[in-house]
Amino acid sequence: MTNINFLLQDFFNRNPDIAKARNKDLVNRRALAKYIIKHETLDKNKIEALITALRRFEVKKESEDNLSSLFKEINITTKDNIIIINLEKNEQVLEDLSKVIPLINFSKNETLKIVQGSLSVKLFIDNFNLKKIKDIFLEKNILRIHKEIAELSLIFPEKAIKTKGIISYVTSQLLINDINIIELLTCTPELIIYVEEKSLVKAYESIKRLKT
Repeated sequence: MTNINFLLQDFFNRNPDIAKARNKDLVNRRALAKYIIKHETLDKNKIEALITALRRFEVKKESEDNLSSLFKEINITTKDNIIIINLEKNEQVLEDLSKVIPLINFSKNETLKIVQGSLSVKLFIDNFNLKKIKDIFLEKNILRIHKEIAELSLIFPEKAIKTKGIISYVTSQLLINDINIIELLTCTPELIIYVEEKSLVKAYESIKRLKT
């Protein structure tokens, strides 16, 4: 049964639309079990065990209610014309990063976010700053430049810090609406999501629906 529970958790994580319908009692268990067996290539003889597991595998309703209540209080802002620069992670790049900050006018709300990963460094900047920031770094150290990116900033109330499932709740909503997340950053209580500019309106409307 434990293995089936792991399988169900993975299945619902990958199919949030089905998970939501099921949690609202809109899906017949036997029909869902048949669907899972077909799409997960399982032994048809396991259908009764799967139905039993589905009966016991419940998401606590109060958890969803808490999230729904929390999302009523979020503030959503958007910004387009964002550029993401992927840089080689080496001593030269880390040294050159210090030259970037003086070029950004924070009083005019210009964008600058710096993320250091294990393999690379990423800069999030406004499109109009691309040339002067690009000139700082050696061409060989610039791995990739992502253009036509938009930013959605979700500001949560402080109580969100102790609330589970916020990120998965948001990403599931975007997945259901076929929106690809380019990058995702957190700076509690803010969640920052980057999508293609062409998906900005759809992404905004999808997240806004969580407030209703």
